[in-house]
Amino acid sequence: MWQELIATGFYLGRFKYAPGTIGTLLGIPLVYLLIHKWWLTLILGVGLYLLAVWSAGYMVELTKEKDPEEVVIDEVVGYFFAFLFVEPTLKSLLIGFVVFRVLDILKPYPIKLFEKLPKGHGVVADDVVAGVMSSFVLYFLFG
Repeated sequence: MWQELIATGFYLGRFKYAPGTIGTLLGIPLVYLLIHKWWLTLILGVGLYLLAVWSAGYMVELTKEKDPEEVVIDEVVGYFFAFLFVEPTLKSLLIGFVVFRVLDILKPYPIKLFEKLPKGHGVVADDVVAGVMSSFVLYFLFG
């Protein structure tokens, strides 16, 4: 039960349209409240990654799908990693949202490679890579 609640972003992932985009919106207040220093972002990000892999892995087993659409914790964690090197301001939060979603949807190289990892790691790792790539774009724009 807890795994499903976490994996679906408190059931936001059950929205019929654009659950990944809605899930990413959950990341905005999390980023704004928790990100202050790059090293803290990294430590919290690793913890969130482990929590996301655990909960997403549960949902993979439950649904028998490789990447269940209702799982949105991966978007939350990926968006979190987009702010490794940039302070969250209104402008960077909005641009980071767009950059992350574009990378997450299009999955350019090497993002797509990470989907091949097993179970929860395959669900979450590609979003983390998209987030890290987003962080470089944001650093170029705001750093």
